[in-house]
Amino acid sequence: MHLTVNHSTNYHYDDNLLGLIQTTKLIPSSYNGLKIIDWEVTRNEKKGGDIFRDAEGNNVVNFKSEEKETNVYFLVKGIVETFNTDGIYKSTNDKINPLVYMRNTRLTQPNSDIYELGLEARKTCSDDEILKMAHNILGLVSEKIDYVPYTTNTQTTAAMAMEQKKGVCQDQAHIMISAAKSIGLPSRYVSGYMHKNENDSEFQATHAWAEVYVNDLGWVGFDPTNRCSPDERYIRVSCGLDASFAAPIRGVYYGNSNENLEISVQTIENSPQ
Repeated sequence: MHLTVNHSTNYHYDDNLLGLIQTTKLIPSSYNGLKIIDWEVTRNEKKGGDIFRDAEGNNVVNFKSEEKETNVYFLVKGIVETFNTDGIYKSTNDKINPLVYMRNTRLTQPNSDIYELGLEARKTCSDDEILKMAHNILGLVSEKIDYVPYTTNTQTTAAMAMEQKKGVCQDQAHIMISAAKSIGLPSRYVSGYMHKNENDSEFQATHAWAEVYVNDLGWVGFDPTNRCSPDERYIRVSCGLDASFAAPIRGVYYGNSNENLEISVQTIENSPQ
């Protein structure tokens, strides 16, 4: 599938900032499910510094303000070709030992309900049926956690979302990651895009899902929001221990100002040339 991505992120401050430093993970790396034809990121119509690729394969670019600003506008324009890999992710840029992803963070720390979900997913499986366990977790999270926008925020933990039984894709991914780790499966958070096409889904555009490490297969993606593994509709951009580690944009600003954020995302399916 050939896709075009237009993604804008607009930060508005009600007073001039004294300083602003932002780290971005907005540029995907090519992998077995993605070929990059063209991709450009600008901030206030200017490109950032050099691209640093970390050991997870994330492309990191830093930006900083050289003058007082009240508006910061990021624009992502990309053209890619995607392929269905049945969720299996392969990349020579990914160099982290999967055992690193057994570590929990504040956002993925399990509570008793998440432990029970993990045990329920495992009880019908033998010890070597890792893929089946992961699919069982996928199904259970989809069944137990309703997708309800505006019921959580960036600080909501997996335990909090599990307790209220609702959230958004970020929360569902965190719960799946937490449950997988609770039964010994390395798992991580993925940030990217999902295109809405004839295989319709109401949950699309900027998106998040989980990856679980499966012996003999490697990393495999699971999207609890849509109860499927990523296919050609998905563009994988970054990964990390949780949403904060994989965040498209993180930053620190100096000054006494309030921040307002607007995000717009459009994906377009193109005819191959």
